[in-house]
Amino acid sequence: MPRAIAPAALNEHHAIKKIGRLSVMSIAALALTCAVLLATGFQVRLLYEHETAAAEHIRAANAIDLVVGRSGPLRQSDAAMIGRIAGLNGAHLSSAAPSDPNALMIPLLGEQSLFGSYLVWGENPFANDMFRHFAPIRLPVVAAMLLFVAGLMLHLRRLVGDIERQRRLAHRQSRTDVVTGLGNRLALDSTMDELGTAAIPFGIVILDLDRFKAVNDALGHAAGDIVLRTVGQRLATLLGPQDQLVRLGGDEFVIVAVSTPGADTLDLFARECIFAIEQPIDLAGRTVRIGTSMGIVAAGSSDLPPAILLGAADAALYRAKAMQGSSFQFAGETHSDQTSWHLRCA
Repeated sequence: MPRAIAPAALNEHHAIKKIGRLSVMSIAALALTCAVLLATGFQVRLLYEHETAAAEHIRAANAIDLVVGRSGPLRQSDAAMIGRIAGLNGAHLSSAAPSDPNALMIPLLGEQSLFGSYLVWGENPFANDMFRHFAPIRLPVVAAMLLFVAGLMLHLRRLVGDIERQRRLAHRQSRTDVVTGLGNRLALDSTMDELGTAAIPFGIVILDLDRFKAVNDALGHAAGDIVLRTVGQRLATLLGPQDQLVRLGGDEFVIVAVSTPGADTLDLFARECIFAIEQPIDLAGRTVRIGTSMGIVAAGSSDLPPAILLGAADAALYRAKAMQGSSFQFAGETHSDQTSWHLRCA
């Protein structure tokens, strides 16, 4: 399909798109931060348990040496004393290593005990108690804050999406002709600037409709609008995918020819346009025929300002209008069989 509306510049409203990307990044960063905090909490707990267990082993070994040095081999009653001295939880003697993964132990030498090979005690519950005490409060609060902030970010993301859609709609409407749905002068200027900046060759065909005023005056503006839309639809079928068709106003149209920018191809293209426009148009049972005059600027002058190019095409258009019937003229050239083509109405 031909391009009827000039696209927005690549950097247009870049800030709005950046806000949307930052919103997604903020949500991801917030979730990652919460995950890191939770992982850090578990790591601190494990580190505390490890350091506490190491300290308890040292205190237990010192207490065993103290009690054995005073009283000889350990008895069960001595295990309780060691527990009080070293601050061990539920210290007792055992002949086998404990199967409880939460239990701590220290092996005893043969002369240290007559009743067991291990001094066993329970791990310090401080870390677990603290975690169980604060987790039911802190974790729901953190989760609620995470959901709240994520909800705000998602809402912001939706707002940015709405703003972007409204911007695109406003951009399209500002570059659209209300009657025909084609591009307007703003779309034309934008496209010509982009093609000139990119050094893409293009031709310009400016045309107006012959006998359109008579149809508009005789049948009314509604009939005139139908004629304009019909002409726009017929011309659009002749365009290439990179070409653009705009309506400047009244019965005047402009075609930016990127697919056929050369003089030879524009000559053939102009003939096709005249043939398409001169086909009968049905207006609620009445058939009308119109013609067209065209001014053409071929590729080769694309580095000139758009106003200069349109002015040259407009001058060629007025030379074509001086001829009888549908015709076209190339800018900068005089009338001859090689530079113009004249089609008289049947």
